[in-house]
Amino acid sequence: MRTCIVLGLSLLVAAPAWAADVTCESKGRGRTECPMDTQGDVQVKRQLSKSPCTEGVTWGLSKHAVWVEQGCRAVFSNASDSAAAAPTASGGLPLFNATCPGGLDVHGDQGGPVYVNGKEATLKKSNDNYYEAKDAATGTVISLSKNPDGSLSVSYTGRKGANGTCQLR
Repeated sequence: MRTCIVLGLSLLVAAPAWAADVTCESKGRGRTECPMDTQGDVQVKRQLSKSPCTEGVTWGLSKHAVWVEQGCRAVFSNASDSAAAAPTASGGLPLFNATCPGGLDVHGDQGGPVYVNGKEATLKKSNDNYYEAKDAATGTVISLSKNPDGSLSVSYTGRKGANGTCQLR
């Protein structure tokens, strides 16, 4: 069983101030990956396990996630100034994670790309405030709208009329 909880994520368009603390835990000593912004200085903010959390041994980074194994459980934080100050590409998408009805997990890197259940979707920009990401395998379209207050709204439309609002994590 994999557990990944995003504790906080600030979505601001004018001056992004990313505050992303990610709790990631290894179950049964197996490996778990938890999506997060891994550019910059990712650190263990608080260790939750009795098992050691040693960088490069029981935890590490991939392109879009922090991974843990061998019983490591911790809250990870990106303490990098570059992550906090990184501008969105020409009004691009912020870093986000969402869960949609029907078991869809959606992850977007800052400025794109967008992943649906771990597979990269085709991203189409309509304007600075509206994007669509299409998962070719399922035909699902993820709609991403930046609201005037800088928050993000995520919804989906699937085959046979399936649709709904996704919850940001």
